[in-house]
Amino acid sequence: MQIGAYIREQPRVLAELPAKTAAALAGFASLARTPERIILVGTGSSMNALLCVADAFEELTGATVIAKEPEAFLRLPPKPNGQHTLVVVASQSGTSLTPVEAARRALASGFATIVVTGDGASALAKTGADVLVMPIGTETVGPKTKGYTATVLSLFAIAARLGSRKLDLAALVKPLEATVETGLAAAKDLLARYGVPDYILTAGQSQHLGTALESGLKIAEISGVPTAGFDTEEALHGHSYGTTKQSLVVMIAQNEAEARVAANLGEALTPLGPRLVIANLSGHATRFDLKVDWPKAPELDWVASSWAPIPFQWYACELAVARGVDPDKMIYPGLGDKLNVRPPKPKA
Repeated sequence: MQIGAYIREQPRVLAELPAKTAAALAGFASLARTPERIILVGTGSSMNALLCVADAFEELTGATVIAKEPEAFLRLPPKPNGQHTLVVVASQSGTSLTPVEAARRALASGFATIVVTGDGASALAKTGADVLVMPIGTETVGPKTKGYTATVLSLFAIAARLGSRKLDLAALVKPLEATVETGLAAAKDLLARYGVPDYILTAGQSQHLGTALESGLKIAEISGVPTAGFDTEEALHGHSYGTTKQSLVVMIAQNEAEARVAANLGEALTPLGPRLVIANLSGHATRFDLKVDWPKAPELDWVASSWAPIPFQWYACELAVARGVDPDKMIYPGLGDKLNVRPPKPKA
């Protein structure tokens, strides 16, 4: 299972990333001026990563922050309005058609534009925008793990640069290694306790809305188990009614208030049959908490969505194996190529 090796590379990749990208960020013309409007452009995992960082962009710059899928950006492009506008486009592969075209459109509109990608030779990297190439090495399997968490942290590095905030994760290698291994144990325990659910609902808020969406996405694309991700407040307004006694609700909580809300849902819902667990990064313990060792660095809580999905990367793999599916492949390998979201592969 190659994906397991990539999951285990994340502590080193994340701990080293801020230092490895600092020089590039310091030289970007797109970041020389504090923006008044920030437009985040991405799809799939890239959009999930952007949503993790949207609040940080707003808090650190005071800018109005808008998130758009690339197709929506192209259909209704933002107009110059006198505000200094920064467009941030994320795509790990750098080959998806609409993000590439969105970056070109942003530049043609005169907007400062930065792209985040894992491939410095990709079409996205050649659009003329400032290019932040993530220092992650290869990741040859279909479902991306270190590529996702590195995208989140790269975006936080951009936000930190704009907000003149220090971002140093060098001391987190060992704590994150503990997160990886206890996350695997928690994933195995979930499977042992509940088997393969008929449906998994994931929910989080603020930076962990993206975590919830990405965790559900990884579970669906790796294992094929049906999932749906929501903002916590949205999840509390009816979506729990779609669960059954074979379903699992996953809540992600960053602070005590979020942990209390998640636990209250557990107390109300689990007597009716559905199961509920909390990825609780707050330190305020509840009886629903997954047994995961999270980094204990309060000054870095604002970037915690960079590592919060790790237990669910493992859980997706455990579910896949239980269902007889290869975790290194998407549940429907090759489907993406048939949906015309990337240029056709050259014929041999």
